[in-house]
Amino acid sequence: MKKDAAHNSLIPFRIRLGVTGHRELTNEHTLREKVRGFLDGGYRKLLDAQALKLIDSPKGVPVAFSILTPLAEGADRLVAREVLRGSTGSVPSTIEVVLPLEKSDYLRDFDTEESRKEFVELLRQARRPVSLRTKSLDNEFPGEDQRETAEKIRKNAFRNVGRYVVDHCDVLIALWDGQPSSGKGGTAEIIDYARTRNRPICLISSTTFTATFEKGEGLYGKTVEYIHAFNTFPVDASGYTDYIDNCYDGLFNNAEGAVIPPEMKRAARDILLEHYVRASLIAKHYQKIYATVGPMVYVCSAGAVAAIAIGTLAPYIANLAFGLELLLLTAILIAVLSVNRRRVHKKWIESRYLAERIRSAVFFTACGMEVSPVELPPFMRIAHHPNDWMVKVFYEIWNRMPVMPGCDRGRLKGAVAYVRKHWVQDQIEYHKAKSQRMRRMSRMLETGGAIAFIAALCAALCHLSFSLLRYSARDERYLTFLALVFPSVGAAIGGIRAHNEYSRLEKRSSGMHLTLREINESFESDYTLEAFDALMREIEELMLRETQDWLMLLKFAKLETAI
Repeated sequence: MKKDAAHNSLIPFRIRLGVTGHRELTNEHTLREKVRGFLDGGYRKLLDAQALKLIDSPKGVPVAFSILTPLAEGADRLVAREVLRGSTGSVPSTIEVVLPLEKSDYLRDFDTEESRKEFVELLRQARRPVSLRTKSLDNEFPGEDQRETAEKIRKNAFRNVGRYVVDHCDVLIALWDGQPSSGKGGTAEIIDYARTRNRPICLISSTTFTATFEKGEGLYGKTVEYIHAFNTFPVDASGYTDYIDNCYDGLFNNAEGAVIPPEMKRAARDILLEHYVRASLIAKHYQKIYATVGPMVYVCSAGAVAAIAIGTLAPYIANLAFGLELLLLTAILIAVLSVNRRRVHKKWIESRYLAERIRSAVFFTACGMEVSPVELPPFMRIAHHPNDWMVKVFYEIWNRMPVMPGCDRGRLKGAVAYVRKHWVQDQIEYHKAKSQRMRRMSRMLETGGAIAFIAALCAALCHLSFSLLRYSARDERYLTFLALVFPSVGAAIGGIRAHNEYSRLEKRSSGMHLTLREINESFESDYTLEAFDALMREIEELMLRETQDWLMLLKFAKLETAI
């Protein structure tokens, strides 16, 4: 059996660099060399030993860079050009642009035509530029008496964009002369803000040309570890290809009425589905381990209690019974420690999150649309962060896709029918079946627990009756055994039910089923492109929130000994 099926180039550990600095720089050649030195290895000073070990290993994780910048003149563009000029092996660098103002307003900030052309050229390389303000200040504040308000908003916009860069980067590169800021959003203020956010910082002096580093938090070895595990997870080559083919056939070969461009179908198969299958196989592997070991722990716990009872009631086999108890308890300890040390539960749920995110992206590809950035409500950040490894991996995969052309009117009707059938209705059936399955399992275990409880109650009642009536029961020890064991059996059944979250998952799937049915019934045949885009965003957000909520529900669950 062949293992380690080849897949597209490895997912790198991409470091998102933010930049701040002065607009007017002297000795740019020396500053470029310092930035190049950081990219060529200086960044390693900000990584922990665990990350460096995995990066340098024979099957190491490649390192790549992305520059997050407003593309202001001076430091912003100098760093952006250096990042884009270089690459690590076969992994290209990328650029992400965030504009403080609407594009036409921002262009006025540049004095020369050459500067504006450079800005447009760099902006064109960004896949999905973000504008913190989408309205033109001239349109929003047209009167002369509103100029002061517009100017105030403009100054605040530059401070806001600096903070945005800090909040969304992994490392901040600052080209700074060490002097205080002269206004809002100045370099010194942004560096101070980065320090309050405990961001890793590379400070390159624009006067002495020395580089200093502040390690902060953000570049975690765990992220590299999970990316490494994703890249190196062994899969069977033939089964891997068959799985991809089955997914492709189910999604595209039966897409009646949907005119999906062949190049989009190829990209979805070769990039999205390949990584979807890898993420899904990883999730299934760890889910199987977790689902097997959890019930085993509870069964062994009940078995250990039974062994104690046997050893106590039958002294002539006490050594054998107590030896069995020790064996079972040892097995429980080893299983729990092994599962928790390998982070089986975490790998399962986070890999499933990644798989579902990629699956949603398939439907956006079919419609020629860009996916939305992952937005996190504050309450979710206790379990899920914007720079989690699976978020990084997803965007790495998506950025390998061709730029989406948009859904044109000629394909709109087919796209609507395709999304309704293959995404919404498919998920309706999935959640309906899952809800029913979870309900059956929950009720079966609930019934089993009730039977065990009633049996224990009866055994205890009989035992008490015999004792009060001074009735000499020849086989009273059997009642004693049952009175001791049945409560532990009931507790084990309850533990298995709680461990697998049958009741909660049943309610969650039932709720998703109802919500998706409402969306399905709201479909119209005469959508405009704008209305269809809004519908896709609504469905995407629903699917994303469902997986994020599931992540919140299960992420802090931990396998524990049941005794």
